[in-house]
Amino acid sequence: MEIFRNTSITKRIVITTFVLLFLPISVFLAAKLFNLETNTKVLIFLSNVFLLVGVVSAWLIGGSITGPIDRLRKKLALFIGKRQVQNYAESGEDELAELAFDLQKVFELWNSEIGKIVKKQKERTEENVKSVAAQNQFEAQLLLTRSCLQVAQKLNTSFDFQTNMKTILDEAVKTMNVQWASILLINRDTLEMTVACVRGIEQSLLDELAEDHYPSIKLKPNEGLSGLVIKEGVPLIANKGFRDPRFKSFSEFRAKDERVASILCAPIKGSEGTILGVINFINRINPPFFRNEDIPYASDLCTLASLVIERNRFYDSLFTDEATGLLGFRIWRSFFQEEASRAVRYSQTLSIVILEIEKYKELLEKTSQDFLIQISNETGRAIKKCLRDLDLASRVQGRFYVLLPNTDAAGAVFLVGRIKEAVEKFDFSFKDKTFKILINAGIASFPDAGPDPKNLSDLALSALEQAKSSGKGRARVFSRDNNEKAAKKTPNEENNE
Repeated sequence: MEIFRNTSITKRIVITTFVLLFLPISVFLAAKLFNLETNTKVLIFLSNVFLLVGVVSAWLIGGSITGPIDRLRKKLALFIGKRQVQNYAESGEDELAELAFDLQKVFELWNSEIGKIVKKQKERTEENVKSVAAQNQFEAQLLLTRSCLQVAQKLNTSFDFQTNMKTILDEAVKTMNVQWASILLINRDTLEMTVACVRGIEQSLLDELAEDHYPSIKLKPNEGLSGLVIKEGVPLIANKGFRDPRFKSFSEFRAKDERVASILCAPIKGSEGTILGVINFINRINPPFFRNEDIPYASDLCTLASLVIERNRFYDSLFTDEATGLLGFRIWRSFFQEEASRAVRYSQTLSIVILEIEKYKELLEKTSQDFLIQISNETGRAIKKCLRDLDLASRVQGRFYVLLPNTDAAGAVFLVGRIKEAVEKFDFSFKDKTFKILINAGIASFPDAGPDPKNLSDLALSALEQAKSSGKGRARVFSRDNNEKAAKKTPNEENNE
């Protein structure tokens, strides 16, 4: 029981001591004053009573002092041990109550300082998080910038259209971490989109498409994701893939549609703002969806693709025949040398086809130079339409040279058949006379014709001479197995004979 808490500890002790001393003195004085008889037993009894009163008083006074001190020690022990601060107050007006009040102020100050420290620490942590995020974003942006610079550097080392398209898509697949990517170019006149290039890290998804021989797809305005991108001119993200209602399936790619889990489609814009085509980025791996942060890099790649397309068109306008779209012979010859070296380096097939208009000189004598130019132009345009994007052709008067990378003899024979079918159905009129022309062809293929592809042009000329000597409108494939004859008949001619 704590008593006398409304007085100071000093007053409490002094008053208690005075009372304990005054009580026995007053009893003895009263006994003397009133002549009360006292004996030893009475004195012993009174002494015990006074002693008991003193002990009880001391215990009560001590409890009023030690109780608050014990509570104070517990609060301090809790604070020291666990750094826990609780509200602490003592009733009364003695020194211990004042000490408790001061200690409470210390606790409140501690809480305030700790709160400030925690707040500063939180702010510092948030700043560190923002700094790390900004650094990561900077590093990611630096990586993308380096990627674009590497692509641009590689594009400057080659003028080959397909090689440059592959360079862009290979870098896109690696940097954007997607399964595959494709470039589709649009023909505004026919509203057809041609798959210019497809590249991916999972080649099994692309095996059904022959390398550099991709199909064309019919596309109406606003149709499919690509149509929307072409119309709006802005990139589009569809993280639902083929389940997106805007997604359109094409028969040429129906087997692959269900493999499209997410897609980012970005427009390829020309220098005048016209849409040249789109780049599709398919199935992002990590994270498994496209984000808005991916759009700037995709747009940068589209810019590089636009530069390649326009440079290729400008290159064609400088070095190709305006009437036919065929290359000049010197340019064709340089490409032939480059493809010959590549065929040896990568063990690839390579074919040369030399086509000649039957009795070209006789036609010139019977008609006129302008009429022969008309025939030559029509023939050149027909040949151009039969070629793939990577095939190259040139003409020298009535003779046409065709370079076919990654093509064996069978593929070259098939192409010659298409060209002959396209050209020999033409009717040419001169002074009320109708002329039909026939095409002779000589074919030489690496490695069948020999170990050095640089000799293919001479070997194809040899095969052409054999074709001309064997009849009209014939084609021959050069063969090492028959060096004496230097050529053999094509399978089609054997059947005809």
